[in-house]
Amino acid sequence: MEDFKLEVEDLPDDLKDIAEAIGFENTVKLIKLRGGESLYLRKIESIYSPARNRAICREFNGRNYKELSKKYKLTRTHIRDIVHKK
Repeated sequence: MEDFKLEVEDLPDDLKDIAEAIGFENTVKLIKLRGGESLYLRKIESIYSPARNRAICREFNGRNYKELSKKYKLTRTHIRDIVHKK
C-alpha cells in the first residue's frame, strides 16, 4: 500500500476536515496509529483541567473559595475538592 501516492482527495469526507485542521501527513499518521479503532476525543476543557487546578491551588489563600469559584466558574465545593487534593 505504501507504493501508491496518497492524496487528500483519497480521504473519506469525514477525515477531510481533520486533514484540514492538522495537515494531511498528520492525518495519515493518525490513521496508521489508530486506524480501525473507535477514537474518542475528549472535550478541550478536560485536557486543560490539570493546568486550571494548579492555577487554583497557587491562587488559593485559605479563604478565597468564593472568588475562585466565580473566576473559574466552578462550585465552591469543587474548588474545595481541588485544593484539598493537592
